[in-house]
Amino acid sequence: MIGTARAFHTVVLPKKSLILFRTSAELSLKYMSTKTIETRLFQEEVNIIYDSKCNVCKMEIDFLANKDKKNNGMTHKLKMTDLETEYNPNDPGNAGITYQDGMAAIHAVTPDGKILKGVPVFAAAYEQVGLGWLFKVTTWPFLKDIINFGYRIFAKYRTNITRGASLHTLIQEYESKKSIDDSDCHSCDSKSL
Repeated sequence: MIGTARAFHTVVLPKKSLILFRTSAELSLKYMSTKTIETRLFQEEVNIIYDSKCNVCKMEIDFLANKDKKNNGMTHKLKMTDLETEYNPNDPGNAGITYQDGMAAIHAVTPDGKILKGVPVFAAAYEQVGLGWLFKVTTWPFLKDIINFGYRIFAKYRTNITRGASLHTLIQEYESKKSIDDSDCHSCDSKSL
């Protein structure tokens, strides 16, 4: 699922208090009994920020999306946000992760805003689809260091291998495209005045 994150709020008040909820610009009144405060940036449990133009990344995301659908049904636990399709780092669900940071290493955001980077992203995602046991070895001290080192090497050369261009080149292309898109918007704004 790709899209804009919405914030979901749960508020602690005395039992059966009257609370206002804002949903899609309308207000509704509800009675609520709860004991926890929770602010969620999005409905799912993990927002994975990935590069869909990387075949290895896309294959992994497709695998996780299929497992998510199979194991979690309509209540998806994984949100997939593609860096290459109208990505907005200012969306609260993306936690300010820039295109450059997202391209340099896989990132994820939890509903409370915690940012994960590298191997912990896979551990969190696999946990949500019932395969967390596969990544338990990444927490063992000796293996953790080796696995993280291996991922850093892969991430460093990933774009050269999977996209045929360096990270630096892809970032320059992105910035050029973004500046053209921004200038098109400004020229449209001036024409409408």
